[in-house]
Amino acid sequence: MRAHTSPAPARSLLRGILAVVIALVLTLLSLCGGAQRSAAAESSPRIDPAMGTAIALHVRRQPDAVTTPASGAFQDTTGTVAVAGAGFIARKVPGLDLTTTDGQAAAAAMTVDDAESLTTTAPVAARATADANGDATLAPLGVGLYLVSEVSTPAGFSPSVPFLVALPLTDPDERDRWLSTVHVYPKIASAGVRLSVTDHDAVVLGDTVTWTSLSGIPPRTRIDGYRVVQQISPALALVGTASDASLSLECGTTQAMCPKLVAGRDFTWAYDPARRILTADFAAAGLNALAATIGAHPGAQVKISYRTTVGGTGELTNTVVLYGSRAAIDGGAGAPAPVSDAATTKWGSLQVVVRERGVPTHLLPGAEVRVYASAADAAAGRNPLTVSGVSQWTTDDQGRVVIAGLRLSDYADGLDRDASDPLYRQYFIVPVAFPAGYMGETDAIGVAIEQGDQPRIVTILAWRSALPIGLPVGLPHTGGQVPWAIAIGAVALVVVGLVLARRRRRPDDDESDE
Repeated sequence: MRAHTSPAPARSLLRGILAVVIALVLTLLSLCGGAQRSAAAESSPRIDPAMGTAIALHVRRQPDAVTTPASGAFQDTTGTVAVAGAGFIARKVPGLDLTTTDGQAAAAAMTVDDAESLTTTAPVAARATADANGDATLAPLGVGLYLVSEVSTPAGFSPSVPFLVALPLTDPDERDRWLSTVHVYPKIASAGVRLSVTDHDAVVLGDTVTWTSLSGIPPRTRIDGYRVVQQISPALALVGTASDASLSLECGTTQAMCPKLVAGRDFTWAYDPARRILTADFAAAGLNALAATIGAHPGAQVKISYRTTVGGTGELTNTVVLYGSRAAIDGGAGAPAPVSDAATTKWGSLQVVVRERGVPTHLLPGAEVRVYASAADAAAGRNPLTVSGVSQWTTDDQGRVVIAGLRLSDYADGLDRDASDPLYRQYFIVPVAFPAGYMGETDAIGVAIEQGDQPRIVTILAWRSALPIGLPVGLPHTGGQVPWAIAIGAVALVVVGLVLARRRRRPDDDESDE
């Protein structure tokens, strides 16, 4: 008879093996979970609340092309233009703890507008001004979210927009490290302005001169203010009213796609006659148009043209002033200075002196002259210049006449001109009549006016005529005909000669008759 074996020992052995397997699995899971928690801890290291931090600023001029976004690490700025003199401040946004996950999430969701409202009364945590290399450091700072604002801007630029910086920042290259010093690259937009003058067709007082300004547009997606002011010389008068000026956008080779600005909607005109200031001020619609235009047409400019009439002599200078941001318009401490340019039109005088030849001190009143703008007109006696309604001038009791208000010969359209330049201008003086008993030079005299502060002096010589004293001597207007007075005098001399000859013949006739 076979002995019966109990199953209890086998079941016990199975339970033991199963327990060992479960223990091993739990151990492995525990080890894997620990490794995952460790990796998570390494990817998001704990922030030391006492950590010292700083913001390294590298201020650059806004380029036309889009650049690589800043990551917080130092970047190579070769090829960029540093801007010195820009001042910045940092204020800590209150109520955020960046050592916690919730605080970091709140910082990531914060907008600049929200931060500005939260920091209106917050103290300035740090202040710095960019050096000659455009570099500055806001320090010492602590852990937190900081609003950085530009508070002083160099002339010729509009301020950068405020921005937020979280300190510290995760290192973009080594994700398990924090950057205690964060590098940022604020871009400052330059907006220059240039004024030109067109006066080559202007010759005498009352003629029209055209002025044109071209002002740059800050390359920004948001422009908060834009104003262009024209300061007009006291010796110039604006033609028409402010609305007679023109304003447009210049987009270079893409001009056909350049937006059209409308007065009253995009901008407004204003003219102050007492201060002689013409102002173009952009409204919200115009500011949006500027931002869209500079984004689509890099290098686009605002063009303003207006005309003036000339009412005086000397160097008459107009100035244009550009306020490229709301901060520049409002002014105040730290506001960016506006940029400006000037252009000049130059005007002088002509003084004609008529004196007796060989007697320098004997100046002759009553001589008459005309002035022409070309030798051809002078020869033909046509188109004499008219200044303030006068086209023929008479010397005074000192033998002088001053013709004021002629544009300088060697300066046109804002540039110096030499005698070979087509825009160099000469004036031609033609004597029209001399005082009674005198005759003199009749050819046109070409002169150049090259000084605005002193009149150009031209001397015309006259001499006593052979006619009886008191018989007036006139000159033809063109200089090409025999004067009537001389012709009459010649006829009179012939008649007198005939009478005398007849008287001499009479005695001879009487003797022959005897």
